[in-house]
Amino acid sequence: MNPTHKSSAGNKTSPVSDRGHICGTLLNIGGRPDQQDSIAVSDLTDEALCDQRGVLLTLADGMGGLANGGAVSRLLVEALQRAFVQRPVDADPAPWLLELLGDANRQVNQMLEGKEPSGSTLVMALVQGDRLYHLSVGDSRLYLARGDGLILLNREHTYGRKLDLTLLKEILPVSAVASHPKRRSLTSYVGMGDLEGVDRNTIPLTLLPGDTVLLLSDGVFNTLSEGEIVSALRSNPDTAAIRLERMVLEHRKPYQDNFSGILYRYGQ
Repeated sequence: MNPTHKSSAGNKTSPVSDRGHICGTLLNIGGRPDQQDSIAVSDLTDEALCDQRGVLLTLADGMGGLANGGAVSRLLVEALQRAFVQRPVDADPAPWLLELLGDANRQVNQMLEGKEPSGSTLVMALVQGDRLYHLSVGDSRLYLARGDGLILLNREHTYGRKLDLTLLKEILPVSAVASHPKRRSLTSYVGMGDLEGVDRNTIPLTLLPGDTVLLLSDGVFNTLSEGEIVSALRSNPDTAAIRLERMVLEHRKPYQDNFSGILYRYGQ
């Protein structure tokens, strides 16, 4: 696995910089007994890989409280990164990411066959030149930081999103939707069998110099406000990753969830 792969339990923050690619990562067990988050970045030191195939960022958050959550997230990022280095250089990125997800989901389903139910979120970002393609399942988030703005690029697959739509039909009152106990329950995740939903772009987003692409697990964005995240990003990605980790820990939340992130700066 490439030098920025992180999937074991523990607290890790790692900067990577090569040939204009600047990437910072964080992975912390928080207040939980097991690490169920896994992250991986394709090899930024491989000039041919970066030029021909781009950079692949992957983050998976194993479902808390379920057996094998950590194993599922590790399998995911490892399978995706292995497939990435074998990707045909002329493959259309958007459908290829979807095909890659299908293969990884089948591997997870096979691993879980005969075992207790489990699963993982997934968010992938593929950077080819100044083009950004992305795909996600579950509630891990993909942000674009540009200037002092933070733009959420993907949609969550949660029961809360379905509940919000009931407001349009006046089925439930606002108070019931906002406080529903199953609001954060996932409606689509890798390992559930056939996926209920996938969020992706088919037309790439054009990155500008200085843009930062962020992949974050809910242990980060459920603890920090968007304002706090933006304040950390005024540094280089490696320093920003360290700051984000410190900021999460400074909140001293009881039973702080595992938290992880990848910060990729384009064009600097």
